[in-house]
Amino acid sequence: MKIFSSAAAISLLAITVLQAVGQNIVSTTAQNGLRSAAPAVPKLLPARDKEFYRLRPGDVIDIRFFFNPELNEQVQIRPDGRISLQLIGEVDMAESSIEDAAARIEQLAMKELKTPRISIQVKSYAEQKAYVTGEVYHPGLINLVGAVSVTTAISEAGGIKPTGSHKSVILIRKGDDGSPIKYKLDLEHDGKFTEQATALLKPFDVIMVPETKIQYVNRWVDQYIKQMNPVNLAFGFTYLRTLDGNHQSTLFPF
Repeated sequence: MKIFSSAAAISLLAITVLQAVGQNIVSTTAQNGLRSAAPAVPKLLPARDKEFYRLRPGDVIDIRFFFNPELNEQVQIRPDGRISLQLIGEVDMAESSIEDAAARIEQLAMKELKTPRISIQVKSYAEQKAYVTGEVYHPGLINLVGAVSVTTAISEAGGIKPTGSHKSVILIRKGDDGSPIKYKLDLEHDGKFTEQATALLKPFDVIMVPETKIQYVNRWVDQYIKQMNPVNLAFGFTYLRTLDGNHQSTLFPF
């Protein structure tokens, strides 16, 4: 009887330990955001009208020196993101806000001027485009003039065909490291547009409207990219060439 009791006690102890370990694993997993096997879907994409404008190659800017007007210049940002000024030479401007760009020039000009106060005004903006493809009536490039949302871009592409998904689309966006990132955007909820549907596009975004019934969305996206005309992959869209099925987030069937 004592032997049975000891065995039972050992078994009970083992079960207790396993339960404690299991609870700890679940707790740790939840804290790390890994409770579900499904990858997290990115939240609302940041709207461009809530951010400072970032200078881009092709922008033409007017640089004015408050106390040295003879140094005023109007220059275009080169494809490498830089400009060349008569006083200080090469300056990197790409992806800089107007304030940051002005501060950088003032800092460099301090070697030559006592009070290098300047202002920068964008005289003309570089042509900015996005691409809409998939189950739409008129796939192709669209101009991003002002604030263009996901749904607006789809409308400009002729709208969604009956064979396309009217609730979810794929957005492919160039990441900070230059690699493509895939997002699944839900367009409707309870018959109304979601915040993701009204999110604003950035230059060289690609909106893909998939077919209604697709078992493997990733595979469809990758095949569709490969079928796109190489001409359309030129310029800012070249980052799509590095897209593959195992890259970044995994998307699930709709």
